[in-house]
Parts: sequence; structure tokens; C-alpha cells
Amino acid sequence: MTRSYSKRSKKPFGAYVAYSMLSTRYRQSTVLTMTKPFSETFAFHNESGNSLYVIIAKRVLMVEKDVELLLNYVSNGNQVFISAEYIDEQLLEKLDIEPQYYTVKSIFQQKADTAGPMRYTAVSVKRTDSLKPKQYNFFYFPFDAHFVRPEEKGAVVLGQNDETSPNYISLQHGNGRIYLHLNPEAFSNYFLLQNQNKGYAEEAFAYLPSSRTMVYWDDYYRIGSTPNESFSMFDVFLKHEMLKWALLLTMALLIFYVAFASKRRQRFIPIKTVNSNDSISFVETIGRLYLQKKDNVNIAHKMTTYFLEYIRTHYYLNTAHLNAEFMSSLSRKSGVAEIEVKDFFRFLQQLQESPQVSDQELLEYNNRMQQFLK
Repeated sequence: MTRSYSKRSKKPFGAYVAYSMLSTRYRQSTVLTMTKPFSETFAFHNESGNSLYVIIAKRVLMVEKDVELLLNYVSNGNQVFISAEYIDEQLLEKLDIEPQYYTVKSIFQQKADTAGPMRYTAVSVKRTDSLKPKQYNFFYFPFDAHFVRPEEKGAVVLGQNDETSPNYISLQHGNGRIYLHLNPEAFSNYFLLQNQNKGYAEEAFAYLPSSRTMVYWDDYYRIGSTPNESFSMFDVFLKHEMLKWALLLTMALLIFYVAFASKRRQRFIPIKTVNSNDSISFVETIGRLYLQKKDNVNIAHKMTTYFLEYIRTHYYLNTAHLNAEFMSSLSRKSGVAEIEVKDFFRFLQQLQESPQVSDQELLEYNNRMQQFLK
């Protein structure tokens, strides 16, 4: 399932709820959505020191100039909050902070008698009014990512995962503070709408200054852009008057040609009866038979056979050995993050070894498979 963390998305891993809560907290402030990197938002050079920049994303990738400007922004007395599964190494090195990200074992090392990777896990925030943190439960893949001994680097631990490892910290940098969080799923709609889990976001945001003139919600690093990707050929045409008019004239002539000239050359095309595709009917009939029998294990195995054949013919990869090298190659060719590829094949292996497969597992298997079937 796609983890977009979009402020407009009401899907499980959108950030509609988190954005609404943040907007409510800063209802007296001006909240702006940023769609450009720090290197292009020149207004930050003269920020007054009374603003907050919020990034909730799957991963945060920056170039060196962005890192430098972000830290200057914080040094001027502003605050930055980042929650991401992966935070750019350049930024963490500047802050002298070491993360420990979750590493997935080979799917062949998973035992057949395990309960699977998903389980009840928990995160907690040290409450501002109490020394004892409150845990918030969540049925999902364990939140294993954490920071390694951040207290030794002058950081303040604000939250922990269910293994009591720090996953939420803050650091003083110049006249401002930067807040780092490694489990953005905890700010997803799915998490916050479970039980009383909204309290987690409320307590996490409680550490941020309550009074800010400007609040910036990031919509650039969220989608994984880099400065080079933000460059468009249309920008060149629009910045030069002569090129802009040449482009508009060309488009107008093209539309005129399509609308008028092409009609004079168009021949009458006789209507032909569409051939029926009996193979599709056959597949649908066989599929219904399997569903009626509730033979989910057999269906899962056939889905796996089809999927591996698709990988071989579409991505030209050998599926004889589903090792780390194979998963890395599949990640590059499909555009799916390597950690998601490993998660998917771990789930695939679990289904292959399980004596029973539920309808929900079969549906999840199909949904997760779609990201590769492009």
C-alpha cells in the first residue's frame, strides 16, 4: 500500500488527519504548503526566527546546498520537524546523529512457524506533564528504526519504539531546534484513527513551540524530488519571451492542423465486428471455480507463478535465486524502494509456506503485487 503522507489523502497512509491536527494547533498562524526545495525558497534567508517547517515523508533526500540552507534556517531561531523512514545522511552527519534502520533478513531465513512480520507494536512519547511515557498500540510491521545513543551527542530523547529505543529526538542547533522522528507511519491516518492514537500526534506536536508566525508544510521532499527533477523544459520557454510565443504559435498551428487539415485526408473506415476473446471468459470461469472452492492456498501459488513469470519476461531477471542481488535489481528496474521489495518477498514466502491463506491475506497479496505490475 502506497505511503504518500499527502495532506489531502484520506487513504490509510495519507496524512490528512495529521495535517488537520497541525493546522488546528497553529490556527492563529499562517500555514503554507511548500513545493520547492530549500535551495529555491530564497525567502528563508531572512526568516525572522519565528517559523516552523514540517516534513512527514517516506524518505527525505537532499543535496548539500539544501542541507546547508536548512541548518542556517534552524540556526536563525526557527524549528524543523522531520519524520521519515530514511533521513538524508548528509543532514545526519552534520548533526552528528547515527540512525539504525530496519534491515530485512532473507526471506529464506524466515521460519515457517512464525506468526508473520505484522504484529502489535507500539510507540510512545515522553509526556510533557509526566515522566512516564504513554504507549500507543498499532497492528503493523514493527517500528524497529531508532537512533543510536543520541544522548551522547547532546540530543534530547522525546519518544521510543516498543523496544524502548529512541525514535524521536530533538537537538539544539544555533538559536533553533530540529526534531527528528523515524516512524512516519505513526502520523498516518491508519495509525491516528486507531483507538486513542490521536493522542500520540498531540503529544509529539506538543514539544513544538506553540506560537509560530509561519508554519510551512512540506510537499516537495515528501514526493522524493531532487532539485534536478524540479527543472522543466517548459521553464526555459516561459522565462524567455520569444521562446514562449514560438511555443504558443506552434501549439496553435498544431491544433488547427488536427482540427481541419486531417479531416480532408481521413478515409471512411468500415466497422468490423470485434472478435470475442474466449480465453478471458475461460480464465474468469476457472477463477470463479477456485473462489467457490475457497482454495486460497492454490490461488496464492498460481499468483506467485504468474508474478515470477512476469518478473522474468518484463524485467528480464532470473527468479531462480531470490537473493539480495535479485531484490536490488528488481528495485532499480521497477522503481519500488528496496525495503518494500524485501517486505513483499518476505510476505510472499510466508504465504508459500503457510498451510492456510485467508481471504484478507490473499487480497493484501494482490494489492501489494500491483506496484510491480506496470
